Amino acid sequence: MKWELVDQEDGYRQVHVEVPWEELASDYEDILENYARLKVPGFRPGKVPRPVVESRFRREIGEQMCLSCSQRLGRLALQEAEVEAAGPVEVSEVEWEKGQPLRLVARFFPLPEFELPDYQTLQPKEMPVPDPQGELSLWLLELVRFPVPDELVRSELACEGLSECQPESAAWLDAAQRLRLMLILKRIALKEGIEVEESDVQRRIEEKATEFGTTPDILRADLDKGDGKARLKDLLVAESVLAYLLENLQD
Repeated sequence: MKWELVDQEDGYRQVHVEVPWEELASDYEDILENYARLKVPGFRPGKVPRPVVESRFRREIGEQMCLSCSQRLGRLALQEAEVEAAGPVEVSEVEWEKGQPLRLVARFFPLPEFELPDYQTLQPKEMPVPDPQGELSLWLLELVRFPVPDELVRSELACEGLSECQPESAAWLDAAQRLRLMLILKRIALKEGIEVEESDVQRRIEEKATEFGTTPDILRADLDKGDGKARLKDLLVAESVLAYLLENLQD
């Protein structure tokens, strides 16, 4: 993978990514295998020749390649560049052709700089019993104050279908506070080396699919359409950090 970081005047950064076909071939084969199972007139299920599958489902395979690879590769490029996105990673200008390198541009807002409190000194007596995670969250928000960039708040509200909310409105202030907490927890996760495994993400998807009365595959497809899977992973990281802090308080 090749990548190049570019700064933008609005505080965002871009990473221009180029990935050789050798790193994409397995993704292509997995997608092709799924389409090969579909019914095609004149052929028995599972016996459709590869060229027929590639020709008949060319557009669908291309769309699936862009959906399944672009977000993953964009975030992988950020990892290699050792930068952390504070919010969604917007992928655009995706170019790919079978056997050729894939190119894309990932746009993101970097994690703001701020100082963390000495959370290791927090004493158990300061944590009321009824809602320890809630109290811990309030404690962090009280000690760590920094302005959340408007661009991040707008993006958060857009994901919730509240694009028309104005600064200083109740919804805006609530979103800003949620984001500030998530950014604090993300910074602690980086400091403590707390990560979430892909299996944890998939397990939560299965749980939510049951809760919503749908299937895991349908929910995964919905999440893959945007940055939903990354948002879910950030949520799981936040939960893990709060659990880690509370566990330390009990030691």
